[in-house]
Formats: sequence, structure tokens, C-alpha cells
Amino acid sequence: MAGEPPKKDSIADAAIGWVMALHDAPHDPAVRDALAQWLAADPAHRVAYAEARRVWLLTGLLPPSAVDDDSPAASVTAPPQRSS
Repeated sequence: MAGEPPKKDSIADAAIGWVMALHDAPHDPAVRDALAQWLAADPAHRVAYAEARRVWLLTGLLPPSAVDDDSPAASVTAPPQRSS
């Protein structure tokens, strides 16, 4: 409804979108200006954007999976057993 604050999930989704947009076009002044306006519009935007950036950076530190997560085996494969 009009006049209601955006839901937390939609702010988080928008923040993720901004992180991806800036990643795709880091030197585009239009993207940077639009992001600055979005961040200035609500303190919750800054919080969500900082969290989205943190998650983005952390996932970049993870090694690629040895198994494709979409494969059927990925959901049923047990971790290797340690020998005593």
C-alpha cells in the first residue's frame, strides 16, 4: 500500500541488486549517482547495502564447490568418513 514503509526483504533485495549493479559497472557515473540517491533516501538502505557488500565479499572468499549444487548428487552425497 502507498505510504507504508518498504518491507525489510525488499530493501535487502534492492541492496543486493545495487551491489551487483556496481560490480557490473563500477565506473558508471549514472549507477553511482543512483546508488547514492538510494542510500540517502533511508538509513535502512545504508544498513542493508553494507550487509549485502559484506556477504558479497565473503562469498568471493569461498572456494568453488567440487560438486555442482544443482546436481541431484549434491543433495544426497554424504561427506567422506574420517578413518580412526
